[in-house]
Parts: sequence; structure tokens; C-alpha cells
Amino acid sequence: MAGEKTNKESRVRVIEENKFIFSTQDTCQFFTISRETLSRWEKKGAPKAGRGKWDIKSLVEWRYSGKNTESPETRKLRAEADLKEAKAAQERIKLGVTKEEYIPACEIQSELARLLGNLKKSLLTMGHNIASDLATLDPETVTIAKNEVDKRINDALLELSEGRLYRGRKKAKK
Repeated sequence: MAGEKTNKESRVRVIEENKFIFSTQDTCQFFTISRETLSRWEKKGAPKAGRGKWDIKSLVEWRYSGKNTESPETRKLRAEADLKEAKAAQERIKLGVTKEEYIPACEIQSELARLLGNLKKSLLTMGHNIASDLATLDPETVTIAKNEVDKRINDALLELSEGRLYRGRKKAKK
């Protein structure tokens, strides 16, 4: 009983699989194309079920997927052209390096570190400079201003070091 069921299932599966297999003539009629066009599709990579047999379902998926509109030869030529362009770009970079058109990364890193260090030092002294300029005012106000400037600068530097964007302090709603 179980053997009959498996045998019946395999026959049904074969019938289902063969349901969409058509001859070359029927396939041409289905798509309303010539044999030459079908032959060109085959050269472009259209799926074929066998000699003179075409799986219409796979062929429709291939034809209208938009992925397989180029022949393998065209794809090969395009890939070779892309490779040549990439090699040419590499050669331009190598030539630029020999002509010293590029700055080594280590030089940029050290110069950037130096500039950012100077910026940090300048920012950190800003609170003290403001306090010196306001020294003639109320000492309590000067201290509050210096502390507020120092706090904001430290917050900005901390967020910058963590890779975040400094947005300042949010004001509390009353």
C-alpha cells in the first residue's frame, strides 16, 4: 500500500514537472517569436529542458526577471572592461604616489592629532580666559560663567571623543 502511494506520487510529480515542457515550435508560438529569437535567447542563457524541449515556466521567469538580458559573451566583455578600468585606476594611484601627489596617512594622522590637541588646549583654557575678562564683575557670577563654559566644553570634547554629535545641554521645561 505504501509502495503504491509512493509510486503514484512520483507519477504525479513527473506529470506536474512535464506540464510546462513544450517543444521548440510550441514555445515559439507561446511567445510569438521566431526560432532564431529563441536560439538567441538560448545563447543568452535561457533555461532549456533538453534538446528541442523548453520549460515554459522557467523560461518566463528568466525572460521577465530583467537579470538575464545580456548574453554570457556580453557579460564577459563587460567584466573584462571593468577589470581593465580598475587596473587603470590602480596604476593612476601608483603613479600619483611616485609623483608624491598623495600624502602618507601617518603624516596626516600626526598633523591632525597635533591640530586637535591645540584645539582641545584652546577650548579648555576658554573658561579661565572668560573669568579673567569678567574679573571686574561680581565674583560669584564670574565663577558661575567659568563653570558653565568649562562644563559645556568638557561635554563637547567627551562626546567628540566617543564619536557622538555634540548637541549642547537640553533646557529643562518648566
